[in-house]
Amino acid sequence: MLRQLLNHTSVTASKTGSNDFALEFVRWRRKPRWLPVAKSKVFRVPERKKQTDEERTELMRLHNQYKTQLRSVRQYLREEVIHNQETSTADHIVLTPEQEEAEFQHCMDVNAAWNAKIASERDARLAKEREEKVAYVQERLDAGKLRDEERRERVNERIRQEIEASKTFVTRDNLDEAIETALANPVDHNFAIDGAGNLYKGRATNSLNN
Repeated sequence: MLRQLLNHTSVTASKTGSNDFALEFVRWRRKPRWLPVAKSKVFRVPERKKQTDEERTELMRLHNQYKTQLRSVRQYLREEVIHNQETSTADHIVLTPEQEEAEFQHCMDVNAAWNAKIASERDARLAKEREEKVAYVQERLDAGKLRDEERRERVNERIRQEIEASKTFVTRDNLDEAIETALANPVDHNFAIDGAGNLYKGRATNSLNN
């Protein structure tokens, strides 16, 4: 359809002597599938085609033949399934109650041995984990004790320093003596530095080199 439309367009362009695109409307030969039924045909009932006796007899014969063949296939598949079930059942060895009891006991023994092996491995793993945990806790305790000892040493050292420094503190008892000592030994914190880097302490002192 598209090829016919393009051929028709090229023929039209050749007749008109122009190469420009020509817009033409195409009419569908049949009604598109997506369009609904026409309103004039909505309530129309198509006439049923009448069959002759020969045609009806032939259709019935074909129908019966199809049903017979399908029934035969089903019966064949059913027999195959039954045969396979009987064959698979015959392959099994029928055990006596004593043999079944012995087989069950053997399975129980294997299961018990397996459980014992797993239990031993689990106990070993738990013991190892317990030892590792105890070692970790002991290590943390030792580290904590070491930190406490170091902190105690620092505190004691600070206390000793403060005790030594407290010997020079001015208290109510030695206040008068400290005042007399300060008046007898005046301290001048003033100093000066010249361009050569000489340091002059006090107000009336000689230069002191660093």
